[in-house]
Amino acid sequence: MRRLCSVLLCLLAAPAFAHGGEDHGDASKPVSSIADETHVLGATGDVFEVVLKHPEHGEGGKTPLRVLVAETDTNAPVSGAEVELTLTGPTVQALKPKMESPGVYQAEAELPVGAEFAAVATVTRGEAVDVLALGVVHLEPEESTDHPGGATSRGWQLGAVLGGLGVLVLISWARARRMRRAAP
Repeated sequence: MRRLCSVLLCLLAAPAFAHGGEDHGDASKPVSSIADETHVLGATGDVFEVVLKHPEHGEGGKTPLRVLVAETDTNAPVSGAEVELTLTGPTVQALKPKMESPGVYQAEAELPVGAEFAAVATVTRGEAVDVLALGVVHLEPEESTDHPGGATSRGWQLGAVLGGLGVLVLISWARARRMRRAAP
């Protein structure tokens, strides 16, 4: 009778492990925004305000840089300016970003992973000139997109269920053996 009760209790617990068939193995990839992936530097001068954006992570090599230039007083985008970007680090790179749209300038720099470069922007429009120290540009190595725990956690779940069943079998076996000894 006790065996029957044990089996019935195990069967009652089985629906707790059931689900609608969705795969719980691989976690969905985290949603990332541009802000999560972009390193932003900025400086404000007497005439111009400059913001430099570049990827936070990469493999090195040609890296896109976006330079945003606005007037300090009005915050209006600056078009037709001559922008020079100097990166000083293991090497010195003098870049001439090209205007993509008013206030937005694009350039590419050779950024080795892990190296740091001091960034200085020189903006010239007509008689107005501003030299702005932006800070340090650096590129971190690509983060691994593998998320441990998907298949591994499924393996742990299976192992836990099998281990629990094994314990139940051992308990039933021990009780049956004890009952046989007690019976004359």
